[in-house]
Amino acid sequence: MYPSRQELLEEEWFIVRHSGELPEVAFHSALHHLTEDPHGPRLHLETDEIQTLQEAAIARYREILLRDLCYEQRKLPVYRGIKRALFNWQRLTAFCKRQERDCNDLRDAVAEAFLLLLQKTGQSSGKVEPTADCSAAIPGPNNACPSLAFVFNCTIDEVLLFAHELGISEELIPGDIHQICPE
Repeated sequence: MYPSRQELLEEEWFIVRHSGELPEVAFHSALHHLTEDPHGPRLHLETDEIQTLQEAAIARYREILLRDLCYEQRKLPVYRGIKRALFNWQRLTAFCKRQERDCNDLRDAVAEAFLLLLQKTGQSSGKVEPTADCSAAIPGPNNACPSLAFVFNCTIDEVLLFAHELGISEELIPGDIHQICPE
């Protein structure tokens, strides 16, 4: 017996929602499998079914973004820092634009997480000097790279660009962040 339409859609939703670092790729793979793949079910998807898959991709982007803006997660192997968060933000906004989806609610959540990260960074003790090797460092308990340098694995211009894209005023960016960011 073949899976029902609902089962097929739920399976693809699950794959998109729990995809790796590229939710948009998983979204398009799901669409292809469900509609065009000669070995797939070749369904004609309704608008709400496509929207459900889009929402799964957006939710995964949210999860990735918030992970990489969470100060406490900086030592996890999956952590990628602000530079990756900026890339993923740009990927998400481009995806939303192409899909004609609004991402303002997500912008607010990401901006809040970014401001919290900046606040926690300011509360951490000691000065951190970035090293040339930090950009290639792998996070984790054996990582000799200073944790703040790993979090701020981008230039001050990238920090300011990210803040601007999130609608965060430059005045809210701590002035000493430039000491952490690599040149």
